[in-house]
Amino acid sequence: MARLANNSLAGLNGNLGDMIFYQINGVTYVRRKPNKRTNAQKKRMKTSPINERSQGMFKMAHQYLKGLKLVIAFGYQNFVKGASYPYHACYSHIRLNSFAFDGREFHIDPSLVQLSRGTLMGPEDARAERTAEGVLFSWKDNSWISSAKPTDKAFLIIHNPVKKAAEWEELGSPRSQTQFLMKRYYWDSEGQWYAYLAFSQENPYTKKQILSDSVYLGVV
Repeated sequence: MARLANNSLAGLNGNLGDMIFYQINGVTYVRRKPNKRTNAQKKRMKTSPINERSQGMFKMAHQYLKGLKLVIAFGYQNFVKGASYPYHACYSHIRLNSFAFDGREFHIDPSLVQLSRGTLMGPEDARAERTAEGVLFSWKDNSWISSAKPTDKAFLIIHNPVKKAAEWEELGSPRSQTQFLMKRYYWDSEGQWYAYLAFSQENPYTKKQILSDSVYLGVV
């Protein structure tokens, strides 16, 4: 896929020779038509161990992200670029960084998953603890270190990949407050809930949020 720089071809949509032109967000892109494969080539690809592993990881990553669409939209909001959206950026990061091998097969390690990414200073000495009222998140006030400010807002997530469910707060307590109680009544015995914490800071010019990398806080 390539972005079209030739203004005379801008606005094209459809096939032209061996090229395909299409529009995304008002921008014209072009890609070459894929070569046709013979039945024998398709069969070899399907039975290839490498291809089977790749397809398995592909499906696993997409399954893992179900229920996280809105979380990703906030946590990866600065990764919109051309035809790439927050979901694509998060999916790509998981495929490249979040798989572990247990000696028999690959699986997604929740401690390697990042539900937000960015340049803002992240949490320090953060914890998440289940209480009778919900999940209590706490952290050290590291305001004024690097890009951190006391007014940065906590972005808090708990995720249950088995149930494909998540609870979150986009704009929780400020960094200087050092804690936030997420009041939810989601408890059940199916699967485990994993906690993550990040911070966001409003860009005064664009009014969008600058995010930090999320930090994994364990099972709650």
